[in-house]
Amino acid sequence: MSLTLPEKNVRNWYRSDVVFSIELLESYIEGVEEQADESIIRFNKEKQTHVLEEYPEEGYTRVVDVHQGLDDESWDLETIFGEYFPSLQRRSALLTVCGFFEHELDKLCLLYQKEKRFKLSLSDLKDKGIDRSATYLEKVAGINAHKDSNEWSHIKKIQKIRNVIVHQDGKLQDHQGNLVKAAFDYIKEIESLGGDTEIVLQKGFLKHVVDIYKKYFCKISESIEAV
Repeated sequence: MSLTLPEKNVRNWYRSDVVFSIELLESYIEGVEEQADESIIRFNKEKQTHVLEEYPEEGYTRVVDVHQGLDDESWDLETIFGEYFPSLQRRSALLTVCGFFEHELDKLCLLYQKEKRFKLSLSDLKDKGIDRSATYLEKVAGINAHKDSNEWSHIKKIQKIRNVIVHQDGKLQDHQGNLVKAAFDYIKEIESLGGDTEIVLQKGFLKHVVDIYKKYFCKISESIEAV
């Protein structure tokens, strides 16, 4: 018995493609968080304490904690292994999630062009990334892209976080020393974000991002069905 795959078209985009992709992302994010938790547990379990005698005759000793080649005389080990390294893992995952979102919107635009035989293609528009896709959906496909929604507002802020990570290694000041205010303000708004000079992605932020994308895609699906 052969498996019949649903036809790739606009109306099947959400229920036969996006829904399953989001499930995969949710599983991926869960795995990333498990790895982060395990690395923190491993640090607390495996860090070694060394007692160094520098001046035995004076009874002077130094107690040094060491883990993975780093010591607490040079580094704040609790911050490095409990916050910084887990944040680096989450950064990589965030780029994957943002890439998925942009790709799915582009794919929907391409489906519309092919199915409706629009002469105007996505590449003909001047905008870039998600703004270009949303413009195409509104101006060419004729559906509501919900750019006035709470989800879209969050998505634009998530993009700011993503851009700071990609272009400035997470530093909240640009190359001219100016504060990236949009990213800084979002850090103050979301509990699972932290950092005063550099973005720290905390547990729960990736789930927040996927949840926002899921809600937004659901709205887009409703717009498709409404036409």
